[in-house]
Amino acid sequence: MKPLPTSLTDLALIKPNPLQHAPITLSWFMSNNGKETLLLMGNAEHEIETPTLENEIQILEEFVELEVNNAQITWMIEFDKRVIGVAWIELTENHNVLPPSVHLMIGDKKYRGRGIGKTVMQSLIRYIKDYTDARVIYSRHLKSNVVVANMNHSLGFINDKAAYVDKNELEWQNIKLPI
Repeated sequence: MKPLPTSLTDLALIKPNPLQHAPITLSWFMSNNGKETLLLMGNAEHEIETPTLENEIQILEEFVELEVNNAQITWMIEFDKRVIGVAWIELTENHNVLPPSVHLMIGDKKYRGRGIGKTVMQSLIRYIKDYTDARVIYSRHLKSNVVVANMNHSLGFINDKAAYVDKNELEWQNIKLPI
């Protein structure tokens, strides 16, 4: 599959290559900001393990397998020829979020707050509009992650029911975007 284009010339969404990209994802989680990134994504502190190359390869291989099974579509976020994150569309219900749902993570902190995440989300939304018959797009975020909440709101997402607390005592807000 060809890269998914975006509105920024230096930004592309490319298919994951587990052996090539795992060392990059490992570097995100081994950095000083790695634990913060995992917490912002909604990982409970007691569930965060020391990252390893083998685990990162396995996670990316699982992403590829999910696509083969029509459960998820995953892209690596490449900015200025450097992989800085990952984005995905879930095609099955997961974590109390209806499909299709859009998600992203900017793993390299120095690229956050620059509009890249919003541009990636716009590309995922456009992909769903162009290639599915979905009438609503879903997602979720930690209620405490105000930056992501504001970005999603700016894209037109609205709250989908009341916030809820999961088994790890994390408070989530499901959101939806009618299209």
